Amino acid sequence: MSAFFGMHEVLAGCPSLHLDIPVKTTARILHLDLVTATPVAELKKFYAGLLELPLIAEQADQFMVRAGETTIRFVQVKQHDAAPFYHFAFNIPENKIVKAREWQLHRSDLSATPSHMIDDKYPKDVRHFRNWNAHSIFFWDPAGNLVEYIARHDLGNSADGEFTSKDLLCASEIALIVDDADLIADELKSSFNLSQYRGGDANFRAIGDENGLLLVIRKGRIWESHTNISRTPATIKTAVTINADKNESWKPANYPFEINVKK
Repeated sequence: MSAFFGMHEVLAGCPSLHLDIPVKTTARILHLDLVTATPVAELKKFYAGLLELPLIAEQADQFMVRAGETTIRFVQVKQHDAAPFYHFAFNIPENKIVKAREWQLHRSDLSATPSHMIDDKYPKDVRHFRNWNAHSIFFWDPAGNLVEYIARHDLGNSADGEFTSKDLLCASEIALIVDDADLIADELKSSFNLSQYRGGDANFRAIGDENGLLLVIRKGRIWESHTNISRTPATIKTAVTINADKNESWKPANYPFEINVKK
């Protein structure tokens, strides 16, 4: 779905939490700045406690954790309408999806797999993205964010040992909810010299590669509609720092998004 490199504030009233790490990495998404109406203490308990991610910094209304080469900051906001929530994914070693499943089941329930994504070689709550040559698991966090661990077999990043939080290598997906997916996807491609990733249509475009994808999703899509827990995401504040060739920021008209580059 991210080291925080002192990027200027994109969320009003949120003081910067500075963190500097080298950018010699294949990871695309270096930092995510996300908002939540859920008390940050609950989210901190989930991410720094249950998921055992290193806590990098915290203040009364925010905290930051590290997942491999990505940092994520959650900032408390007031809930006006529906509570804000996101979808983001973490790359894991391509051979550890079953171990990741077992590890996560000790910490949360998993979201069921749509029938057409079941792979008989794996447990039924593991999803098979055939076109992406990947397997993943999905679960909800306390704020209603839809979180994913994804094993991308084309990366060839297998690792020995049991699964731990250290196997969350980086955030490799973040969803942006828009009215016109084609328009925003094309803007992202041209702004950062990125490519369209394997397939896509007017409702869903993935921009980038296996090391980091900006998912442009048309508003109105229902997430996890095949389960007892389903949600329809809205367009919400999202700030992303990425590793890209072009050193410029992107702020689309009429959307609360910002993407900055750290070379």
